[in-house]
Amino acid sequence: MQQLRELNRPTISIAYLQLMVELMAEHGISSQALLHDIPIDPSTLNNPESKMSAYQWMLVILRAQSLSDTPGLGYEYGLRMRPTVHGVLGYATMSSSSLRDALETSVRFMRARQAGFRLEYREDESAAELWLIETQPIPVLRRFFYENILLGLARAAAVLLGKELEEFNDVEIFVDWPEPSYHQAWKDRLPMIRFNAHGNFVRLPRHYQNMRPVLADPLASQQAIALCERELALASDVESSVTLRVRAELMPHRGHHDNNGYPKLDDIAGRLNLSARTLKRKLQQQGTSYLLLLEEARRRDAQDLLARRNISIQDIATRLGYRNPANFTRAFKKWTGEPPASFRARQNH
Repeated sequence: MQQLRELNRPTISIAYLQLMVELMAEHGISSQALLHDIPIDPSTLNNPESKMSAYQWMLVILRAQSLSDTPGLGYEYGLRMRPTVHGVLGYATMSSSSLRDALETSVRFMRARQAGFRLEYREDESAAELWLIETQPIPVLRRFFYENILLGLARAAAVLLGKELEEFNDVEIFVDWPEPSYHQAWKDRLPMIRFNAHGNFVRLPRHYQNMRPVLADPLASQQAIALCERELALASDVESSVTLRVRAELMPHRGHHDNNGYPKLDDIAGRLNLSARTLKRKLQQQGTSYLLLLEEARRRDAQDLLARRNISIQDIATRLGYRNPANFTRAFKKWTGEPPASFRARQNH
C-alpha cells in the first residue's frame, strides 16, 4: 500500500517529460501521440513548476519505447541529459566551486528531483564514486532508469568541466546486469561500461574532483542551493523532515557546553524529542548522517564567514569547532580544492 502511494505522488519534475517530448519529436513522434491515453494534462508541459508521479512517468517511458522501437532508449535519453534539465539543482552544480562540491550537491538534493532513488558519494585514494541506490523496488523499467541516470551523471560532469563526454575516456560506469544486445550499437558514444558489477555507480578518477566548473560562481551557487533547500522542503514528507530539522539546528554557537562549534547529536536529538539512537536511524534511512550534515553546515558557514574580511581565519576555525586551524584548512581544501586564504582573496578581489 505504501509503495502504491509513493508511485502516485507527484514528485518528478515535468522537465524530464519535456526532454522526452523533445527526444520523441526527433523520432517523428508528436507530444499528442506520446501522451495519448496517459493521465497527464498536456498543458503541464508549459509549466516548469509542474510535477508528475512515478506511475505517470513510467507510462510515458513505456509508450516512448513502444512508439520509437528504441531498445537503447535509456542510453539515448541519458546522452541528451543536460544540467539545466534539473532546474535550480542544475544551476547549483554548474556554479559550484569544484566538481566534488557539485557532486555532493547532487547527492544532497537528488531526492527532490528523482523519486525512488538516492545517491551516495564515496571517495578513495584513486577515485570518487557516485552510487545510485533504489529506495524502493522499481517494478518496471529498472534498466532504463539506471542507464539514463548514470549516463546523465557522467555527461553532466563533463559539461560542468567544459568537456565532451568522449573526452572522459577514463570515467567508468558500473552496472549489475549482463551486457544487453543493443549495447554494441551505442558503445562508441558511451563511457566504458562494466557489466555484471556488484552495484550501479559512476567512477571518476580523483584528479577531476578539485577541477573548477567553467561557470563556477560561489555566490550564484549559494543562491541556487537556497532554492534547492526550499524545493526539498516542499517535496519532503513528515519522515524526511527530520533531516531538514537537523539542518536547521546545525548553526554555530548553539552548543550547550561552549560558545563555539555546533550542537552535538545528543543535543539535537533532545530538541527533537528523540533518542540519539532513533535520530541516527532516521537519518540513516534518509541516506545521510549527523556527521555528513555537520560537514555540510561547516562548509556552508565557512564560505559565508570567509566573505567577511574582519574575521580572521583562526577565529573562523574556532567558530566552526576546529581546535586546530590546520584541521580547518585541510577540511576546506577538501571541500573546495583551495585553502581558505586563497578562497578569501579570490572572493574579495
